[in-house]
Amino acid sequence: MSDNWPTNDTMKFPNYRILYFVPNIIGYVRIILLVASWIHIDSDPKLFVVLYVASVVLDALDGIAARKLNQTSAFGAWFDVVIDNVGRGMLWSFIYKWGYFVSALEWLVLVCTHTYGPTWKTAGTDTPPFWVKAVMANNFRTVIGSYAIAGLHVLPMWLYGLQKLEIIYTWLGSQAVAGITAILVSGRLICALVEVKILEFSYCTQTNSRKI
Repeated sequence: MSDNWPTNDTMKFPNYRILYFVPNIIGYVRIILLVASWIHIDSDPKLFVVLYVASVVLDALDGIAARKLNQTSAFGAWFDVVIDNVGRGMLWSFIYKWGYFVSALEWLVLVCTHTYGPTWKTAGTDTPPFWVKAVMANNFRTVIGSYAIAGLHVLPMWLYGLQKLEIIYTWLGSQAVAGITAILVSGRLICALVEVKILEFSYCTQTNSRKI
């Protein structure tokens, strides 16, 4: 998340130029790609993968553009996560009937973290559990943090591929497929545990019952 969180003063006079920042324009292109990919999600899996992966690649580029052009913003940080959630939610809801529960968890976490702005990682007065700190350390740029993020982003696409692209089994074999699936599922479970902890913290804070 960006540190450029809106204050009461900036909220009175919104800067609409932010909408035309290069990273946000990239975001608009990503939305178009996601809509196009959704049209082909069932009828043309290969085209879907191409369009979806193109959106993921642009996701990496918008962050680079934001830093290089000094165009970071609270809106851009929020917008980027919203697009990510839409893309993953589309996949989860397609591959499993219960997939929307996973998407719902991700949206709930976005609401909770957005409530606290850029201080969401340190909003509590008490220290979070060591394993939560380990996952989130250095903005998830650790082994376990990367592991969790890989499960978050890659698992739904991988599961879609297993359902729609038989060539994966031909290329890798069933044992390799099972191993990769297990790795990604465990990474997503780690991420889910952190997400649940964030929800718990938010609930306790909102109800003033106790801190995590």
